[in-house]
Amino acid sequence: MRMQGKRGLVTGGASGLGREVARLFAAEGAKVVVADVNGEGAEAVAVEIRENDGVAVHEACDVTAETQVVAALDRVVGEWDGIDFVVNNAGVQVEKPLDETSNEEFDFLFDVNVRAVFWGCKHGVSRLRESGGGAIVNTASALSLISDPFLPVYTASKHAVLGLTRSVGVAYAADGIRCNCVCPGDMQTPMIERYWEATGDPDKARAEMASMYPAGKIGQPDEVARAILFLASEESSYVNASFLQVDGGLLSKVY
Repeated sequence: MRMQGKRGLVTGGASGLGREVARLFAAEGAKVVVADVNGEGAEAVAVEIRENDGVAVHEACDVTAETQVVAALDRVVGEWDGIDFVVNNAGVQVEKPLDETSNEEFDFLFDVNVRAVFWGCKHGVSRLRESGGGAIVNTASALSLISDPFLPVYTASKHAVLGLTRSVGVAYAADGIRCNCVCPGDMQTPMIERYWEATGDPDKARAEMASMYPAGKIGQPDEVARAILFLASEESSYVNASFLQVDGGLLSKVY
């Protein structure tokens, strides 16, 4: 029960990594607002948590709207009289070369991957301060540290998340607020599965992706969720303005 009594928000909580984070935090004793643009999906996760004796409610939240991010944070405070953690996890990916990416696609990706994290941190900080401090964990990427020529805008957005994370952690440490991020490699989530399907040969695409990893396999969302749990819990009390690489050794492999 490493999160016993902790209250907080998980964005992008209806599926993939966000779903696993919400379920794990609740199993560890946290009270969770599961937020997602897919309100029905968020509700299903919250119901599942309650059926397993956890505490959770859902909030339909389009993170590209500042008022909805604020509303999701205020839902935590309103439900449980304070907030202890914010997990800014919602994200999207545009799989196009730079010269084929439209301005509209660039704007949408940065709205979800960067601006929403900015709002989650900005408005989260004030509420965490009022509650006596807490932890912010942002979902960055292995592409916060390297590049991918086929995902240039996504790469840029995740570099931005890492930079914002470090700055927020330093700026608000004196208020008892830590801010860190995870940098996962590929995970078997709906986002990756859609990419495999788009290639026309999902089995081949999955095998090729897995072959890049030293262990020859794709990461699972629960493996990354456990890293987020560590960063949000008191177990990482002296970890701040940093990142945790959760990529199965991908970035340490030369060829």
